[in-house]
Amino acid sequence: MKNVTIFFSLLVCIFLSLIIEQFIPPLRVFGSARVDLVPIFFCYGALLLPFPFAILLAFLTGLFVDLSTLQFSGGHVEIALGWSIFFYVLFASLLQGFRPFFLRGRWEVHAFASGIYAVLFITAQFVMITFRRGGIEVSPLVISKILVPGSICFLLSPVVYFSAKMMGAMPVKRRVRQY
Repeated sequence: MKNVTIFFSLLVCIFLSLIIEQFIPPLRVFGSARVDLVPIFFCYGALLLPFPFAILLAFLTGLFVDLSTLQFSGGHVEIALGWSIFFYVLFASLLQGFRPFFLRGRWEVHAFASGIYAVLFITAQFVMITFRRGGIEVSPLVISKILVPGSICFLLSPVVYFSAKMMGAMPVKRRVRQY
């Protein structure tokens, strides 16, 4: 029952973070890079929840992200609906391997996972859009728009982790039996 409550709480947080992201202005200092909050809550859920809940969370998060970032250019969709779902489910599956470390109180796993996921996700979006448009041009501005959101996720994820821990959303550390 606790997993269901955490699942729905994270789903609400992800949905609200998608809305809040739209109202945060671009960071002009860093080449108009945007703040991305979804990876923080997604990675937290993928590490905290058991596998079936993590996959369902990944599916719904990918669907929310796809629907919120659906982009048309010249009458064509640049990023197809459903690719984010695949990316989120794949990353949630990978994060399940780090779940035992996370459950033992290793908050660093959440911080690194959030930052890495944000960078990988934005890079994948960039590659898909540039292939649709006919060529890759990498500039310092593009690199800034990829690395800054990942760095922000890395820096903000401990705040989410410790806030959730203070509210009781983290399980008590388990002793690992050694034989």
